[in-house]
Amino acid sequence: MATIDAAPRRTEVGHGFYVTWSLVMAGVIVAGFSQTVPDDFAAPHFPLLMAVHGAIFTAWVVLMVAQPILVATGQVRRHRVIGLVGAGLAAAMVVMGVAATLYTVVTHHVPSFFPKGVFLVMSLLSILVFGALVAAAVRLRRQPDWHKRLMLCATASILGPGLGRFLPMDSFGAFAPLVLFAVNDAILLAGPAADLAVRRKVHPAYLWGVTAVVLWQVLIGPLGFSPPVAALVRALEG
Repeated sequence: MATIDAAPRRTEVGHGFYVTWSLVMAGVIVAGFSQTVPDDFAAPHFPLLMAVHGAIFTAWVVLMVAQPILVATGQVRRHRVIGLVGAGLAAAMVVMGVAATLYTVVTHHVPSFFPKGVFLVMSLLSILVFGALVAAAVRLRRQPDWHKRLMLCATASILGPGLGRFLPMDSFGAFAPLVLFAVNDAILLAGPAADLAVRRKVHPAYLWGVTAVVLWQVLIGPLGFSPPVAALVRALEG
């Protein structure tokens, strides 16, 4: 009896997944900020710092969609050249993220659904984790399996501002931060889930990336309500 050979099982997640994942994250950010950005820019005396921060953030979102597409379409050389620009853009993201966070607290514009200390710690930790993950991804750029996963984990680590505008946060009361983290983590875990489905095991890059994101989320409560952070908030508010 003739036998039919089974099709070989895939051993790596396809490029299409990373393109789709990046588009989902970009969609969340665009959907969230589209609810506030038009009014923000229409307001008189809109701060230059926040405008620059928004421009840099937008450039990163565009880059994180373009880069997987370039790889998926075989334009690896162009991907690498643009990646050099991306490294500098990520550094600017960290600087402007910290500056924008401090400015928001100083000018009393912290969203009402976040305690001020929680907002301060959450924003600072998320942008620092973002910077660390991007730095690791750049360091491992010659190992594509690590590089792409860490880069997308980095972008997932800064979804909070977009999600906070997209979700009806005021309706969640004291549970608003937990709801935001749950949705954020559901998007983040798409990567490990794809690995399990295709590779039958999770790549070590996700162990680092997901752990880094979950760790800063766990630390937000203890740090956000700690006396030193409360004192820092009072100092910033004057």
